[in-house]
Amino acid sequence: MPRKHHPEADSVALIRRALRLCPLMRHWPDDVLDEVVAVARLRRYDKRTPLMVGERSRREVLVVASGRLAVEGVDAAGVRFVLSLHGPGEILSLVRMLGNTRFVYHFVVQEGTVLVHLPGGAFMAVLDAHPALWRDVCMLVLVRLHEQIATQQRRALGHTANHVADALVRLALIHGKPIEGGQAVSLRISQGDLAAMVAVSRQTVNKELRTLEQMGVINAAYGRVTIHDLEALRQAAGG
Repeated sequence: MPRKHHPEADSVALIRRALRLCPLMRHWPDDVLDEVVAVARLRRYDKRTPLMVGERSRREVLVVASGRLAVEGVDAAGVRFVLSLHGPGEILSLVRMLGNTRFVYHFVVQEGTVLVHLPGGAFMAVLDAHPALWRDVCMLVLVRLHEQIATQQRRALGHTANHVADALVRLALIHGKPIEGGQAVSLRISQGDLAAMVAVSRQTVNKELRTLEQMGVINAAYGRVTIHDLEALRQAAGG
């Protein structure tokens, strides 16, 4: 559940730092960032806190200051799915600035997390006051659209083994932490979340992870995957 607000002075400093970490706003002029900070609020959440559940029309943009947030939902058959995972500096739910639109997903905090909340209408007002900044938003949306199309193409052409490897590659590039003294990368991910991302059972994910282990590409432990050979994992993703 959400904890209480930070003291005001600390909140402003943390909000500004989080927004500067975000590639979208990293190079925005200080006066523009001041306008965004003025409409923002900072909240801290405990692990497993759900956000925007049952609020399909809530118009709010989120920026991760620290921690990790999952975008997920439940399909018509009652099966949980995970669309993506997001860490510090990432901006989520830009699409929620759209009016008269209902969304089937919500967010779940995966660890102690601090978020910057930007009311959609107020954030749009800042962009409208500085129209040139809409280009930055458009470019970010286009990059994400390209990534989604590329992922769908790989999923359509590949098999489950390719899908699991592909998900690990994408997650490692964004969330992986290099292990000191070598080329290995450590990735915190549960088999349940990985299964929900590729729409298969945990048993299937476990089987594919064991196959990758036997190839010497990864090592899977509880809640964590260590990738020893990222290039080999890329090749496994490509089939």
